[in-house]
Amino acid sequence: MPDNILSEKIFENILQEIHLAEATFELQKTKGIEKAKNELANSYQNIYSEYSISEEEFKNTLEYYSVNPEKLEKIYSKVLEELSKERSKLDQQ
Repeated sequence: MPDNILSEKIFENILQEIHLAEATFELQKTKGIEKAKNELANSYQNIYSEYSISEEEFKNTLEYYSVNPEKLEKIYSKVLEELSKERSKLDQQ
């Protein structure tokens, strides 16, 4: 794997957070699209900062895994599994 590509585990964690941010955006956009867009952009930046990466590193990693579909499928399976677990926890509250 090239040096500038994030590991599968880190990429899984980032994708999970991005999907949660995008879900929040979908819920918030009815209250004002511009504000929701700004909050989504801030969420992306916060995620990148949390993992000490740039948007370019994220995009390069996404591109790398996109041309390796078996790896990307494995990553997304884990992301979906984790998101499902989170949803189950919320449903039980």
